[in-house]
Formats: sequence, C-alpha cells, structure tokens
Amino acid sequence: MVHQLSLVSTIPHSKYVQTEATLQAFTGLLSPQPISTYTLIAKPNHKFKPKFEPGKVNQIEQYFMKCTTTWQSKECTNLSISQPILKDTPIFAEKLFNSSSPQRIWTLQISDIPIAGKNQACCAQTIFESTLVHTHTNVPAQGVNQPLLTENKPVKAEPTETNLNTLDVEMLDVKTPAATKENPIEIDDKLPSDNDVVMEITDNGNATKETKKDESIKSDGSKKDDSEKPKEQPKQDPETKSETSPQKPLDTTKSDSFLQFLSDLGYDVTNQFWIKGVRFFHGDVVIEIFKVFIRDDDHVGDEIKLKLLDESNTFQFKAYINIAKSTNVDAINQGTKSLIKLQDILGNLVKLEIPDRMYMDSRIPIRK
Repeated sequence: MVHQLSLVSTIPHSKYVQTEATLQAFTGLLSPQPISTYTLIAKPNHKFKPKFEPGKVNQIEQYFMKCTTTWQSKECTNLSISQPILKDTPIFAEKLFNSSSPQRIWTLQISDIPIAGKNQACCAQTIFESTLVHTHTNVPAQGVNQPLLTENKPVKAEPTETNLNTLDVEMLDVKTPAATKENPIEIDDKLPSDNDVVMEITDNGNATKETKKDESIKSDGSKKDDSEKPKEQPKQDPETKSETSPQKPLDTTKSDSFLQFLSDLGYDVTNQFWIKGVRFFHGDVVIEIFKVFIRDDDHVGDEIKLKLLDESNTFQFKAYINIAKSTNVDAINQGTKSLIKLQDILGNLVKLEIPDRMYMDSRIPIRK
C-alpha cells in the first residue's frame, strides 16, 4: 500500500520538444527512462450485497482492478512519440496471450477514491498494489476447469445396465456398512446366502430362528433346472476395474493463463490500453509524459492495431510522489511542498492542477 500525491496536466504535441528539453535541464537526466506498459481493467463478476447493520461500518464497495505489465514488441521499440502519430500510421501490438509469450511481471492495483477537501494542495489517494510473476501457457481444448488425469488415479465407470456389479455399495438398497478405500466391500458379501439363519422378532418379544428357503426349490418340492436359475454376473476385482474402464490419454502439459487467473479471483476483463512515453526523476518526485493507445476495432486481422485515444496527439503530464504510509504526516507534508514547488517552477511551461476526484473513483456501485 502506498499513499500517492499527484498533480496532472496536458501538453500539446507542439510543445513536447520544449518540455522535454526543459525537464532534462531541470532534472539533469539527458536520457529519460522510457515507459511502455500494457494495462488490463478488470471488474468483479460476483454481485456483492452488503448487509447493513446499525452501529457497524456500512460502506462496503467493490473496486475495479488495474493489471499492468510491460509492452514489449518491435513496433513499440521503433515508435517515437516525438513524431506526430497520424490516423493512418500503422501501429500494431503483438498478442500477449499465446504459447510464445515470455515470463511477465504483473502489477495488480486497486485505488481508493481521493481524499476530499476544498483546501487540498494536491490529489491524495491510497493505492493497494501486489506484484506477481506469471508465465502464460495455452489452455487445452477440453477446458480449463477439467482436472488432469494421473496414473495413480483410476477412472470411475459410469453406472449403466451392463456394469451394475461395479457400483458402490451405497447405491444399493442394502442396509450395510459403507465401503471404504482401505476395506473395500463387494456386493456379494452383503446379501445373505441360501442357508443363512435370519432372526425374527415376534410380537411378544421372543426371538425365533427361521432358515431362509432355498430359492432353487419349486413350490411342488422339485428342484429347478440350471436353465431356470438366474445367471450370476461375473465378479470383478476392484483392482482390475480401473484397467477395464476406458481411460483418457494422460496430459502432462502445464496449462495456465493469466486471464484464467483473473477469472479464479472473480474478475472479468472489461477494457485494455497501452501507454508509451518517458519518465523523469527530481528527488522523490516522478514526472511522466505519455500518450495513451487503444485497440482499433475497425481493423480485421490476426494482429492488434492500435490508435490514439486522443487523436489530437496531446500528451498526458503527471507528477507524483509515493509515500509508504498514509499515517506519516511529516512525509505527506514534505511531499506536498515538493509538488507545490514544482508547480511554481514549471508554471510558465505547464499548468499543473488537481484532477477531478470523481473521475479517479474506481468504486463499483452496489448492483441490485
């Protein structure tokens, strides 16, 4: 978690060369750090209905999450933001989620609404961040939620008319102890034999013994023929059940996708954008000048064609300071003074101001 203090502004493309030269002289950095990022905006897919109770904190919201990684491609390396980008300029981005994607570092970020107040000298906002390393691999055709088979895990046969003898004991209407993996109980051991003795309780409470009648004897006293006896189904060993049942080929390939990871967290991707620019440093103050690109939906093809979000080639200017703890009042006051000083120094070049806090609110309204 960091507490960020920031001021923002915009610069027309005609003033970029002058602004860059001024910041090089002001910060002493002749070669500013390049910025090339790719960002996903994810939205929670579970409807959360908080329970309002008196005497407790009732403000419980959900937030959009911003997932940022580096934008690495030949088009990005050769792209120069100092030159105006026309509408017909071909800018393409490679597909990020494919089998050839390298290992990437993702930063997950959730931002709270900025602090309100009329006498605020800068925008103060709490940001929660988490960084992870992810390697994308293709998801198999059978689906991402299907578990992979292992050699030591037998496949259980589906119950059909031809394999009733392989059903579990619990599925039969027999009052017997349930079978366990350690002590498997076969079905033939549960039914009483022809000569078993059955105890019957009479009305007066006395127990009488009764020998079960042999079903092989007819009512006239003669024995049934072998052809009239019901054929016994061959008893199948539980150990060989997995060998006879059909098994799917083992799939030992690793299947992992960052989009599936977001889905498991309960988020769906709703938007994406790319950023290209430069970054300067002056003490604890970070100064960024960049342009925002979005996907051109009119283009048809395998590649992702990009276009400017603002077709006027306007640059976004942001100056900010990250403070480790929001309770460190001395660091917050010192950072605020540094931003105000920078605002005065660059007053003739760029007009730094506080952004509208409502546009920086990433909360999701309570959905009914």
